[in-house]
Amino acid sequence: MKRIAKDPEERRKELIDTAEKLFLTNGYDQTAVSDIVKEVNLSQGAFYYYFESKEDILVAMLEKNIAVMESALRQTADRTDLDEAVKLNAMFNQFISVTISGKKIHNYIHQKMNATLHKKLIKIRIPARIAQIMAEVISKGMEKGRFNVARPLETSYLLIMLLAFNLFEPIDELKDTEQAGKQYRENIRIALEDLLGRALGVSDYRFFLQI
Repeated sequence: MKRIAKDPEERRKELIDTAEKLFLTNGYDQTAVSDIVKEVNLSQGAFYYYFESKEDILVAMLEKNIAVMESALRQTADRTDLDEAVKLNAMFNQFISVTISGKKIHNYIHQKMNATLHKKLIKIRIPARIAQIMAEVISKGMEKGRFNVARPLETSYLLIMLLAFNLFEPIDELKDTEQAGKQYRENIRIALEDLLGRALGVSDYRFFLQI
């Protein structure tokens, strides 16, 4: 098949999108660079013009997803028709949705054998970037007397990390039956919803997490 010349940025995006599809479908370890370039009808040598390794395209994929999440969170934060508590609820659920969709990849990244890859991802500063947007909403809520928080940024950071920890936990592997797993998730959801209300000092709004 004849290869079609494309703008470098368009080609790079195509490679990232294709790699993401294959990683999520087949697994990161089971996907080779040759599989990625075959999908886009590109030579393997051309791949290395854009990325130094398969690890680098994974980092680029995660950076893309975080940028999309940041944009979605910013749009929610900037809405003028929503109460601050409702905004935060929507933002937490946006974070949960993106996190769950990439759970397989994230679990792979956090394995001990991938320490080098993990160090690369630390530079992206995912929690800090997201926490900053949520902290702005918390601060506005404080100005209106909606929240009672001493440190908005630190509070949002800790809440995000707590959510992420519970979402990454291999629940199904820890539970003996599917029903036990469902009950565990339900217990975690209720506990986290209660914690959000308490941490933010909200007494007249019940958070609802889509876990």
